[in-house]
Amino acid sequence: MRAVLQLIVWTGLARLALAGVLGLSVDESYTVAISRHLDLSYFDHPPLHVWLVAAVARLCGSEQPLLLRLPDIALFAGSTWLIYRLTALLCGERAGQWAALSFNLAPLFTFNSAIGVVPDGPLIFFSLLAIECFATAVLTDAAPPRARALLLACGAALGLALLSKYTALFVLLGLGVYLASCHPRLLARADPWLAVLTAALLFTPVLAWNHAHHWASFTFQAGRARWLDFSLARAAADFAAQCLYLLPWTAAAALAALLRALRRGPHHERSWLLACLAAAPIAAFSLAAAWTEVLPHWAAVGWLFTLPLLGERLAALEPERTRLLQRITTGSAVLLVALAVLLVSQASTGWVERVFPAFAANDPTLDVLDWRALAPPVARLRGERPTLVIATVSWIDAGKASYALGGAVPVLCLSQDPREFAFSAAPRDFLGREALIVAPASRPDWLRRAAPYFSRIEPGADVVLTRAGAPALTLHTAWGISLRAAPPFPPAF
Repeated sequence: MRAVLQLIVWTGLARLALAGVLGLSVDESYTVAISRHLDLSYFDHPPLHVWLVAAVARLCGSEQPLLLRLPDIALFAGSTWLIYRLTALLCGERAGQWAALSFNLAPLFTFNSAIGVVPDGPLIFFSLLAIECFATAVLTDAAPPRARALLLACGAALGLALLSKYTALFVLLGLGVYLASCHPRLLARADPWLAVLTAALLFTPVLAWNHAHHWASFTFQAGRARWLDFSLARAAADFAAQCLYLLPWTAAAALAALLRALRRGPHHERSWLLACLAAAPIAAFSLAAAWTEVLPHWAAVGWLFTLPLLGERLAALEPERTRLLQRITTGSAVLLVALAVLLVSQASTGWVERVFPAFAANDPTLDVLDWRALAPPVARLRGERPTLVIATVSWIDAGKASYALGGAVPVLCLSQDPREFAFSAAPRDFLGREALIVAPASRPDWLRRAAPYFSRIEPGADVVLTRAGAPALTLHTAWGISLRAAPPFPPAF
């Protein structure tokens, strides 16, 4: 236990340092922008992570990145404790320590969900909490009243996981498969169904929002499964990316542990529970990649539940392979630190592209470069033109611009894919207005895409974003005269 607490403290301090020096990513900027418009749910995802951002911003009176990231850092610390407790319950104390360490050494979790203002942080925390409550209720000698309370707590945690991200449905599915195969009699009792009802009740804000907006969020998520030509190469590339996100050696060992649990079957209840939770999302997204585009982190909730199985195997191997495991652990930690140093130094100074000029064309750290240099000229223009609005041709640019301007100016997204901006700043509410069109230099077709929405477009001045005193990104601007509803106009869901 002491080792896990030390892990939580030291990794938490490291994440606070990272959160304090990195600007907001594309997804984070977008989340902050839409959080200024509180609603029951949102177009892309369920609302919990947006509500957390809105709560912090209003309580602190600031949208400073470190403050906004504090809930995710705290949730990841709690997730580390929960994965330790869950693994210790199912597989033993030492296995719990290994699972917690593996969780923190996996880039998929420690970089993505640990400091980012994204849905994954709450999803992981509440998924682990739900399974910890469920396992304690079903797999220990809990007295009936306590077991009933734990199952209701499991349902509440599942509801909050569903309020975080739709992939939490896989957790509910995994529990259903486990109960049907190991405890079918429990399904004849009211307790598990009351837990499901509790989860459903907590999910009702998402249903209410979708009902009011013609099921826009569900339609959008379903539409992401655009069937392409069958491609084993695409599926292999996606699975390789999943393994890379997890670290290849971690992914290989975790997958081997999962296959072992599947072979052992329902007779080994504790490993079977984890196998039921892990197998479906990993298999579903890996197979779907053969027919459609899949992002590597979508299967994260499945890989999460392989880590207790991995912890069990590492604890069993430790007496005979102590030195090897120490080397792998040390190497993984050194690699993570090196990646963090490279990310921070490049994001702050841009030194890599000065050494390797070709890197400038595909610099991923530009995603965390804030557009704050846009604020002063917009403030001056706003004084001359009080009805000025900002227009962009991508939800990515809209999120960056809106965060940089602090909500002082309406930001429109003139696109067939405006995401939440279709509701929070619908262009149809600004017809006839003059707009400053903004786009990064990396978007060469911005004027062509913006032209149908205005009577005419006039040239504007560039805004140069810098880091360490050197130019990093140029924002082109133009004046859009008299906004009009020319097709293709963003749809009114």
